[in-house]
Amino acid sequence: MTTATSATAQDKSGVTWSKTVNEENAWEDLILTLDGGGIRGYASLLILKRLMHEIAVCEKRLQDEEGPVPGSSRTTFEENDLLPCHYFDYMYGTSTGGLISVMLARLRMTVPQCLEIYREVGNDLFGSRRNTLPLATKYHHKPLERAVQRIVKQYCKHHNHSAAECNGQDFHPWDAEDTKAGDTTAETHSSSSTDGPTERICQSICLTATHSGQIDEAYLLRTYDHRYDSNIAPVWVTPYNQGADRLRIWEVTRATSAAPFFFKMLEADFGGKKVGFKDGGIRENNPSYAAYSEHASLKGDDHDPALLLSIGTGRPDTSHDGFASVWPGPFGKVPLMKKWSEKFAVFKNVLIKYTEGEDRHKMMRTIAKGEHRWYKRLNVDKGLEGFKLDNWERGLWTHPVTGQTKDVSGGKSLSVMEKATNDYLDRDKAETIGGFAEYAPPKVMLQQVAERLVRHRRLREATKEDDPKRWETHMGQWLTGTRSDEEDAPVVVVRRESTKGSRKQSGAENIIQQDVPKQPIITGVEPEVANVPTIVVRSGTMEAPKPVEDDAAKQKVAHRTEEAARDDAPTVPVASPPIISATDRT
Repeated sequence: MTTATSATAQDKSGVTWSKTVNEENAWEDLILTLDGGGIRGYASLLILKRLMHEIAVCEKRLQDEEGPVPGSSRTTFEENDLLPCHYFDYMYGTSTGGLISVMLARLRMTVPQCLEIYREVGNDLFGSRRNTLPLATKYHHKPLERAVQRIVKQYCKHHNHSAAECNGQDFHPWDAEDTKAGDTTAETHSSSSTDGPTERICQSICLTATHSGQIDEAYLLRTYDHRYDSNIAPVWVTPYNQGADRLRIWEVTRATSAAPFFFKMLEADFGGKKVGFKDGGIRENNPSYAAYSEHASLKGDDHDPALLLSIGTGRPDTSHDGFASVWPGPFGKVPLMKKWSEKFAVFKNVLIKYTEGEDRHKMMRTIAKGEHRWYKRLNVDKGLEGFKLDNWERGLWTHPVTGQTKDVSGGKSLSVMEKATNDYLDRDKAETIGGFAEYAPPKVMLQQVAERLVRHRRLREATKEDDPKRWETHMGQWLTGTRSDEEDAPVVVVRRESTKGSRKQSGAENIIQQDVPKQPIITGVEPEVANVPTIVVRSGTMEAPKPVEDDAAKQKVAHRTEEAARDDAPTVPVASPPIISATDRT
């Protein structure tokens, strides 16, 4: 007799795995991990955008083939409205991947919303270099802190978005109010995130680095309190730090992305003790093994995840192997030059290893015995070699909504990443990458992942009466502490009616406003009237943004208070009355 498990292992095509979901494994963990890589994280989001497209296609197909889920009120599945947190249980991220995991899991945003934020923050951070001194940090860290606080105010679902209810200072752990500052050893919390008030809600885990003496072991900043139980955790599990550090969301994103030479490290106060956090990439740029180890510590040695999807930020240039190329001409034979070039080659090799995650991928591929079952990795294989973490070059960029191509800040960088990612995802033939043969091309792998995720979601909903609180929590019906009849939906910015004339905001320029009807702003489609205060509601569709396109448009923009907004910066509407969203007029 052939069991479902053995049949899945025998089928090397991955098709059996994508369809094998039953009541016994419906609630097994679905894990997403995101590598670090600076601005290249944009490519990771583009992969996720394609995944959500395939999920929408699969949802519609299975609804037609198998019928709606009994008792479900769902009738449509629009890809730009789908929330990844409804399909995954854990999201791990390092550096830029940490920022994405926070947006998708902790703030429960859509992928188009994250792409919008990424373009704005990319310009804020990398649009202007601060320092050219050797060994000095290149960029200011304050723009990132302010940007994340704005994002929290706009997208936080813990609050009802009244005028003063959310100030952008939300804590990263879901149960932060039950945890004292710096307390990572309390025994009052469960060892599993599936118990208690945060039962089955999607969790965010960011990898960072502290001065711990462990050169290859990251420090985990979790939204849930984690305890290692020796009766459950296998002996091979990596014992990362325990608990859930009581840091604010903006502090966590700073901690995971404080890349050496780029940003100043974050110093946090834990019970009077200062702890420094640096970019998690200097420990584990690919968080897939950390995720696997954490899963085993919670569920034991006999339970593999239902899915562990690892997404990279582009394969590196493998020619930097730590050995120098021969210098042309007579200088190549000078001993001093040869010695210097060899040292420089080693330094470049260290940098490459810092920003890539292929070593961890090889480890995970071995553990999972291939990629045709529960472990998958998607990583752009061509076109991003040598693409720097802070690459932000002006050039032509095609707006994803309007289809217009214009010269914008960061446009060249965005276009390069979009082309490389699309070429990778459209490839319909399996290849040998880094010495390993793909079991299927990326396009097929993505479709299989989508079907597996959809089948889990459908069966979880079909069996929700077995444990209503579990399903309701997973779907965001307990986010504010009291039960809501509605599942959480994307937060959408809506324009208020404004009055004629000019007025001066605190610290802002005089802004001319015109009467406009109350209507939703579809992100990615510029409003006809600029500089209108914003409020937040919970419906509608989010799309990509439109950057300010030229120097002339700059004169029409109200610069954000205390932020020194740069020329051509794509802006995000802010759900805070004193702050005005400034966008260019058409």
